[in-house]
Amino acid sequence: MSARLLSAISRRVARGLQGQSGLAVPMALVVLVVLAGLMISFTMLSQSEPVIANNQNRGVVTRALAESGVERAIWALTVGSGVTGGVDAPGNGVAAGPPYNGATYIALGNGGFTVKITGANATGTEVTVEAVGWMPDNSSTNNAHRKITANLMRFPNFGFNAPCALCVKGDLEVKGSSTIDARTDTTCGRKYGTYTAGGTCIGGGNCNGNNGSIWGAVDNNNTKNEATDIVTNAPAANFDAFTFSDQQLAVLKQMAKTSGTYIGPGSPPTGSATWTGTVTFNSSNQLTKDGIVFIDTISGNSPIASNPSDYPNVDFRGNPFNPPGGSGDFHGWIIVMGNVTGFNANGTIQGMLYVINDVTSNNGTAAVNGLVIAQNLNNSNGSQTDTSEGGNASISFNCQNANGGGKVPNGWFLNAGTYKEVSGY
Repeated sequence: MSARLLSAISRRVARGLQGQSGLAVPMALVVLVVLAGLMISFTMLSQSEPVIANNQNRGVVTRALAESGVERAIWALTVGSGVTGGVDAPGNGVAAGPPYNGATYIALGNGGFTVKITGANATGTEVTVEAVGWMPDNSSTNNAHRKITANLMRFPNFGFNAPCALCVKGDLEVKGSSTIDARTDTTCGRKYGTYTAGGTCIGGGNCNGNNGSIWGAVDNNNTKNEATDIVTNAPAANFDAFTFSDQQLAVLKQMAKTSGTYIGPGSPPTGSATWTGTVTFNSSNQLTKDGIVFIDTISGNSPIASNPSDYPNVDFRGNPFNPPGGSGDFHGWIIVMGNVTGFNANGTIQGMLYVINDVTSNNGTAAVNGLVIAQNLNNSNGSQTDTSEGGNASISFNCQNANGGGKVPNGWFLNAGTYKEVSGY
C-alpha cells in the first residue's frame, strides 16, 4: 500500500473520531444516576419487604386462629356440658357463659382466640359463632386480628324431644290389628302412644270399632286406648322441637347424596331412567345401605304445602331391606319428602321413619322399632284422616333408634353459605 493511501485513511479516521468527542462524560453521568436510583429503590424495598411479609404472616396466622375458635365451638357443643370444656346450646338470643362469651381469651401457640356462641332458635338446634384470632394477644396495642362468623346446626334429639311413638301433625286413624306401643323403652322418658295435632280414632270402618291398640307409658299401666295413652289436638307449635327445619333437611339430603342413599332427580330408583316420584321398595329394588335414606320431591325442590303433586309416593313391599349383615332390617333414618302410600313389608325399620306428608299402611305388616313422624304438610281438610295405620302395623318406641342408632351423625354441622370472614374488623 502506498504512503499516500495510508495518509488518506489516517486523515478520515481522525475526522471520524473528532465527531465523538464530548459524549463519554454525559453518558457516564446518566448511567450513574440510573444506578443510584435503582440502589435507592432496592434499599427501600429491603426495608419495607420484611414489614409487608410480617403483616401478611400475621394475617394468615390470625385467620387460622379464628378458624380454631370455630372448631373449638363445634367440639364444645358436640360434647356438651357433661365434658370439661363443653357447653350446651344457649337459649335463643342468649350468649353462652365463659369461655364462650366472646370475652375470654384462649391462648394457642403464638397467639390465641376469643369465641362467642349465641343461641339462634328456640329449640336449641341452631347457634351463631363469632371467633376472633389474635396475635400476639388481644390486649397488646399493636396486635393483629381476624374475625370469622358462622351458623351451626344439629339435628333434633328425637329420642328425648318426641313425646310419642307415633307423632302426627294432623289427624290419625288406627285400625285393624295395628299396635302403637310406647312402653317398650322408657330410657328417654315416658312417652304417649300417639300424639296428634288433630283427632285420633281407633277401630275399623268409621272408627266405631275398637280393633287398633295404643299403649302409652305415661300412665304406667298396661291398659290400652286410655285417654292417658293418646294426646289429640296438640298445638302445632309443639311439633317444632321434633321436626326438621329446611336447613336440616338440606344437610340430610347432601349426606344421602354422599353416601349413595339419595333417591330423586338425577338418582332414580334401580331400573328407572328418570325420577317420576313413585318408588316401590321390594326384593327387586332394595335398600342395601343403613344410615340416611333421603327420598326427594319430584322436582328436587323443597316441598310446598300447596303443591302436593310434587310429593313422591313411596311403597314398601315384600323384602325391601338388604343392608350389610343380612338381618333384613334397616338401621337409621328414612326421610320421605312426600307420602308413604303402603307398608306391607317384611323386616323392621330400626330407626325413624320421617314423612313430610302422610303415612298409610292399610292391610300392611309394617314394623318400626324407633319412631314415626308424619308432618302432614298438605292439610287442606282438617277433618280428613291424614295418617292411617292399618292391618298388622306395629310401631314400638326406642330411644336409641329414634336418634339413628349410631348410623346417623349426631354432632354440630356448618350451615352452608354462612362461614365468612368479616372484612374491616
